[in-house]
Amino acid sequence: MEFLRETLALRPKSFLLLYVLFAIILLSGGCSSIGKITNAPVQQLPAMEKRYSFTTHVMQHGLGDVLFILAFSGGGTRAAALSYGVLEELGSTYYIQDGRRLRLLDEVDRINSVSGGSFTAAYYGLFGDEIFEKFKDDFLYRDVEGELTGRIFDFFHLLGRQFNSVSRTEDAVSIYDQKIFRGKTFADLQRSGGPFILINTTDLNSHDQFVFSQNYFDFLCSDLSQFGVARAVAASSAVPVLFEPILIENHRDCHFQKPVWLTRAEQKALEKNDLRLQELIKTFDFYLDPDSPPYITLVDGGITDNLGLRVVLNNIMLFEGTEEPNKLMQQSTPIKHVVVLVVNASTTTDTDIGKSTVMPSFADILNAVTDIQLHRYNLESKSVMKDELKEWTRSVSGPDSTITPYFIELSVDDVKNSKARLFFNEIPTSLTLEKEQVDKIIDTARHLLRQDPEYQRLLQNLATLPLSRPGRP
Repeated sequence: MEFLRETLALRPKSFLLLYVLFAIILLSGGCSSIGKITNAPVQQLPAMEKRYSFTTHVMQHGLGDVLFILAFSGGGTRAAALSYGVLEELGSTYYIQDGRRLRLLDEVDRINSVSGGSFTAAYYGLFGDEIFEKFKDDFLYRDVEGELTGRIFDFFHLLGRQFNSVSRTEDAVSIYDQKIFRGKTFADLQRSGGPFILINTTDLNSHDQFVFSQNYFDFLCSDLSQFGVARAVAASSAVPVLFEPILIENHRDCHFQKPVWLTRAEQKALEKNDLRLQELIKTFDFYLDPDSPPYITLVDGGITDNLGLRVVLNNIMLFEGTEEPNKLMQQSTPIKHVVVLVVNASTTTDTDIGKSTVMPSFADILNAVTDIQLHRYNLESKSVMKDELKEWTRSVSGPDSTITPYFIELSVDDVKNSKARLFFNEIPTSLTLEKEQVDKIIDTARHLLRQDPEYQRLLQNLATLPLSRPGRP
C-alpha cells in the first residue's frame, strides 16, 4: 500500500523522474514496452540440495535453539534504513550459551522482505557483515532517484528508446545490479551461508503475492538459482506508474505435477471450510492452469503485504499438520524460542482534511484512503500472526520441551516524542533521502528495539550480556 503514497507524496526529484517517464511515453508515440525474460526453462527441477528453499537451508545450516525470523516492510529508503538499524542493534547484542559468547544477529535464520526492505535483506543475505561497512554508501546515502533520472534523461539513451521497446524498469535493474548487488544471483545467496532471504512481490495476474523461492519457481518449470537478485529486488519495489512490471515466464515444459503438500492443503481447506487457505490455493492452481497467461507480471510487494508477514502465515496454513514442520524440528539441538520481529516503516500522512470547510484535495483524499487501508490491513496481519504463532509453537512443542514464542514489532508509531514522530512522518517514501534523515532513522530503530518490552523478555530469557561495541556491530 505504500506504493500509493510513493506516487502522491513525491519529492521534487521524484516529480522530475515522473515527468521524464511521462515524457518518454509521449515521445515513444504510445508504443508499449517489451519485458525482458531472464528465467530459463528446465527439463528437470533442481535436486533437494540445490533448491533455494527454507527447508534446504535448514538441512544445510540447522537452526540452533532459536528460530529467528525478521520481516522488513516496504517504505523506500526509509524502510531500508530502519531495517538496517535493527541489524546493527542485533549485531551489537551478545549472550552466553553453554559457556560460548554468541551474537544475537547470528541467530537470525530467515528474513522476509517487501519493497524498500528488500534492499537491506538482499544485501545482508549476500554480503553478511560487509553491510556495516558499505551499505550506507552503496544504497542508503546514494541518490538512486538522481541516477535513475540521469540515465533515463540521457540524450542518447532517450534517442535509443525510439528504436527499441525495452522496459524502462531495466534501467533500475541495471543500476541495482551494477552499483548495489554486484551481479549476484540466488545461487550466490544460497552459498553465502547467511540467513535465508525471501523477497516478496505482487503478481498482477494471480492477484496475489509471489515469492522468490524455488517452491514458486517449480510451478514455472524454472530454476531460481540463476535469477538475478537485483531483478528480484526491482520487482519487489516496482512502484506502479514510476516503474513498469518485471516479467517472468511460466514455461510449463517440465511435466510438473501438483505437489503432495498442495493436495493436502486443498483437502484441509475443504474439510475446515477455510476461506483464506482456499484463496491461497487458487494462486498455485493459477500457475498450473494451461489457460492462464504465460507471463507472470510482477510489481511492488506492498500491494499484497506491506509488512512481509503474510508469507509466514501462508507457510503455517499450507504446512500445518504435515511433515514439513517436523523436518524443521528434527535437529540435534531442540528449538526453545521462536521469534518473529517485524520492522514496520509505514507512516501516517498529515493532511488538511477536517481543518476547515474547504473540500480536501484529491491527493489528500487518496493519502487518507491509503492510510486507512494500510493500517487496517497491517493490524489484521499482525493480529492473525500473533495468534497463529502461539498456536503453531504450541502444536510443535514436544512433551519434554515447551517452545516460547515472541512477536516483536517496531513501528514509527512507537516513537514517543511528538517532534521526532513528526520528523518521521514527513520523511517521504522515496529511494533518496538526506544523510541526516538516514542516520536519524538508524538511531531510532536501535532505540526502539532496545526499549521494546517483548525484546527485553527475549534478552532476559537468553541471559544476554551488555553491548560489546556500542553503536557498532
